[in-house]
Amino acid sequence: SSGINAEYGMETIKRFDIFHSPSYDIAEATNIGGGLSLMAIVFCAACFFNEIGTWRNGYLKEMIYLENTVGGKEMVSVQLDMTIYDLPCDFVTLDIQDGHGRYDIDEHATRHPHAASGDQDDHHNVEKIESEEGGCQFKGVIHVRHMKGNFHFTPRGEHHHPNTTIAHRIDLLKFGDEMNWFDRDDEPEGTFNTLGLEDRSSVEGETHDYLLKLVRTEVYDDNTEEDIYPYQYTYTHRHFVGHHKGKPLPPRIFFRLDFSPLTLKYTRVHESVLVFLFRHLALIGGTFAVLKLFYNGAHVAKEGKFQ
Repeated sequence: SSGINAEYGMETIKRFDIFHSPSYDIAEATNIGGGLSLMAIVFCAACFFNEIGTWRNGYLKEMIYLENTVGGKEMVSVQLDMTIYDLPCDFVTLDIQDGHGRYDIDEHATRHPHAASGDQDDHHNVEKIESEEGGCQFKGVIHVRHMKGNFHFTPRGEHHHPNTTIAHRIDLLKFGDEMNWFDRDDEPEGTFNTLGLEDRSSVEGETHDYLLKLVRTEVYDDNTEEDIYPYQYTYTHRHFVGHHKGKPLPPRIFFRLDFSPLTLKYTRVHESVLVFLFRHLALIGGTFAVLKLFYNGAHVAKEGKFQ
């Protein structure tokens, strides 16, 4: 009787089955079914391998908030690589000025093209390198206050007169921390080095004035729990021949800095392994379910039973 009870129990359980299994004796493989199955496998594999790179690198979330710091206390690094074509290094200086009364006169090192790097004093943050054409390249890092101010290039000595020209090329001008994720497609590199590759010709006595609008940018990686603070910026440029009391002035290159009180925050978010796997399992199940509907519709239409 125990065997009869067990068999009766199994029959009772079968009544609740919502996953009816077809008999494989009457199942028929078709070309359409095989083609759809291959399409589904290829599609799911392509989605998986395409998304795995995004899962490893994470994705960016953006937000904007008002900065709650006192302007002028924080120093901002400026990465600079700029060449002035018409002036030797002994006759041009880089000076820094801000609203706190700071005024730093150029005292940096000058290196000639064939000089050994070991001949330079290590405390200099900016090198002035004599170019083969007789111009001067400024390359290195300076620091400015997080407030309105400027840094500028001024001719000195025998070139400090209105007949001087000050044509120049900017290869690099970045503010704040160094970025290390420019190899990825989702970072707006151009807004961090907006003046890169800027090349300006000039006439005698012509001053170049760049007004830079800077926005502090916080980049946070929740995987490493590290913050970096580069600055994005836009600029406007004007050029003119300056006069004072009716007399022309020597040319200069000004970079005037205007810091925004807003901070743009990028957070790099990394998805958990379980969420990644569950999302793709749902994709696989949905893909096969949709293709099954198409297959059943095509099969019914083929058999002439579609009403």
